[in-house]
Amino acid sequence: MQRIIINVKDDKKINALVSFLKEISFIDVERQEKKVSATSGKGDLKKLFGIWRTRHITLADIRNKAWR
Repeated sequence: MQRIIINVKDDKKINALVSFLKEISFIDVERQEKKVSATSGKGDLKKLFGIWRTRHITLADIRNKAWR
């Protein structure tokens, strides 16, 4: 068995293509959804500055909570 990967540019027409391919008896269709990344890699580091400003926590507190 051989595998062919088809990249569809127009998402509106993918269902028509899949329906057509399913009608052909010697083709098995496996759909794999496009994975959406949770992070885009384009973050603004400056937005994180000062988020712990009002929280009074020490390094010892962090270590104690980590080892529970």
